[in-house]
Amino acid sequence: MIATAALTAALGMTVTQASATSLVTWTVTPGGAFTAVATNPTLTVPAATLDCASSNASGSLLSGSGNPGTGIGTITSLTFEDCSVIGIPFDVTSRNFPWGLNVSGVSAVPNAVDGSITGVDASISGSGCTADFAGSVTGHYKNDTKQLVINGGSLVASNADCLGLINDGDEALYEAVYAVSGNHTIAPD
Repeated sequence: MIATAALTAALGMTVTQASATSLVTWTVTPGGAFTAVATNPTLTVPAATLDCASSNASGSLLSGSGNPGTGIGTITSLTFEDCSVIGIPFDVTSRNFPWGLNVSGVSAVPNAVDGSITGVDASISGSGCTADFAGSVTGHYKNDTKQLVINGGSLVASNADCLGLINDGDEALYEAVYAVSGNHTIAPD
């Protein structure tokens, strides 16, 4: 959940980022189940912004040391409450779980790791407007505050029927800060 970091610079190594990432394993403490809550998440396309009052997620993380960054966890549920576009109510439906949680490197943000959520698949529907979004989101997880910050990635609209506000191929930016339960810490081995 969590943009790709320049792992080489962060660890002071002189190898390519791809090869450095493949060499790094991760310790997750304690691991296992988590829940997460975000207030006021947004999904922005070129012509409109979907605002929601809140979002709730749940899933699980691997535990212990020696874990690969790819597939370090999964999201098994994601819901949204009180969503609207310019005051018009919208429903958001997330589907095709589980989604993958991945760590890509040590973040430039202090006490954090960068990563992504892959397999994202959701739809929105409101008065005269429906659209699907799929792809991945990126951001970072802050070990000290236990927050998952999502602020990048590539979500692409399809099956859009939305009076021209959302069109097939539009890229959407999802932004949210999730408070994560479970007191989890993710660090390189």
